[in-house]
Amino acid sequence: MALACPSCEEAAAEYVGMADDGRNEMRCTACGHHWLLGAKPVSPRAVAPKPAPKAARSPAPRAPAPRPPAPRATPPPRAAAVGAPAATPAVARFPTLDDVGDEALRRLAALKAAWPRVRPRPDPYAADFRRLHELMFSRAGLPHTEPGQLRDFVTSDVLALSGNTTSFAREWRRLGDRDASRRFRGVVEYLLRGENGEDVDTDDDLPLPDRFTALAEGRSEHAMGGVREPVLTRILAVARPERFLPVLTVDGGSGGEGKRELTRSVLGLELPTLDRGRHTVGRLACGSNDLLVDALGAGFPDLDDAAAFLIWAHGQN
Repeated sequence: MALACPSCEEAAAEYVGMADDGRNEMRCTACGHHWLLGAKPVSPRAVAPKPAPKAARSPAPRAPAPRPPAPRATPPPRAAAVGAPAATPAVARFPTLDDVGDEALRRLAALKAAWPRVRPRPDPYAADFRRLHELMFSRAGLPHTEPGQLRDFVTSDVLALSGNTTSFAREWRRLGDRDASRRFRGVVEYLLRGENGEDVDTDDDLPLPDRFTALAEGRSEHAMGGVREPVLTRILAVARPERFLPVLTVDGGSGGEGKRELTRSVLGLELPTLDRGRHTVGRLACGSNDLLVDALGAGFPDLDDAAAFLIWAHGQN
């Protein structure tokens, strides 16, 4: 059962990420309230600034002659001033809509106003593709999906391209249809519902961004070769179409249309760089998606249309 929001008391809490003191940051999807869950941090994953190095206890002033007052004549060590950068938090928090400047918001509003209200769908087959796979990936439908349906989901160009699928195709051939489809079903089930099989994250299970990371990096027993960030994001985009944009990577590479580039050009924000401590691939993928969706707001029939707008707005620079 979902955690209740302390503000509106709706059972609509979702995990946002780890706060700087190691507690879990939560958000209510009903009223938007943010809060920190838990007492004092005890997790070794908690990130805290390292104390400034103790002022070198080296034998203070090395006076050539034994002059006892010399140590007191020396000003206190300036180690704290020299090491000032250490006072900056080791890892900045993930940016939110509050970090978007007023000028960027005004420009975004102007771009939305200029976006044609009557326009062709970005992909006329996308809506049907979403509906089909939303049913296929449901708890009831997933066990009955056929191997060919699962394989074609990854390699199809409907909705968005999954990028280079050579390693996925190689792994599928190595395992064979039966074992490969069983393995891919395990990826989908674990990504969407975790170990507990719940559609909403629970306190005793890894949150979605961390499950994403474990699968993308091959560290989960449920992982499958060739199923990395683009395929995992594609699963989320069809299974949770109200939350996830069909923009499948954070970094767009040579194409330059990943969520990092879109955030930079449309919102004027720079996403954190990828690291294996706090800003993992899963937290970047989910956090950047949520930031863009929050900033876009209303005015789009669905997130397919919103993604098409982002690509268009990116091209206006």
